[in-house]
Amino acid sequence: MIDKIPTQREGGFSDNVSKIELETVAEAILHFETVKKRFLDINSWELLAGKGFGEFSLCDKNGNLFFDLPQVHCYIRIKVPTLPNLSEDQYDWVQIEKFETEKTETSESIYIRARPAESPQNNHPTTSHFFKDKATCNFIINRTSKIVTVEIHGRNEKANIEDVTGFEKVRNAIVSAGAKIIGSNIQWKSLIEGLIKKDEK
Repeated sequence: MIDKIPTQREGGFSDNVSKIELETVAEAILHFETVKKRFLDINSWELLAGKGFGEFSLCDKNGNLFFDLPQVHCYIRIKVPTLPNLSEDQYDWVQIEKFETEKTETSESIYIRARPAESPQNNHPTTSHFFKDKATCNFIINRTSKIVTVEIHGRNEKANIEDVTGFEKVRNAIVSAGAKIIGSNIQWKSLIEGLIKKDEK
């Protein structure tokens, strides 16, 4: 799956990976199913990641809340804590452009790629996100033999400071800088750990 991640060409990037090795392949298969269930329930990411993560909601192509499995063309609606978007709906939006699965005799994986997008709920055809639309966020869960891995890779992350108002420029610059410095290293790690953790017996 790693070869599917877009090439880093400009701006910032991040790579966050966590893995766990189970005692047997059978245990790893069961745990991967648990991780997969959590991973595909985007509406519950905030609960898994904990306080300060922000609000993530899966939405359909019209921007309405969606409670089924994520699909290509679905949106993910994001409310950044402390500095919400200054647009009409106060959300940052990304759209799922890839959703792929692979399975072999010894491994299985799911890959989701999301890209900053315009809000499907208003009439402004400009990217409604603190990063420009060349940025991508790449989510991967994988099991190979007894090892389960969760990965989040950000690529080509540049602040969205064009075609927005003065206040939005300032806000987007602040949030994107925070995402590069703090968010990628803390926010995504908190989600990864929430996804991969073993349930306490």
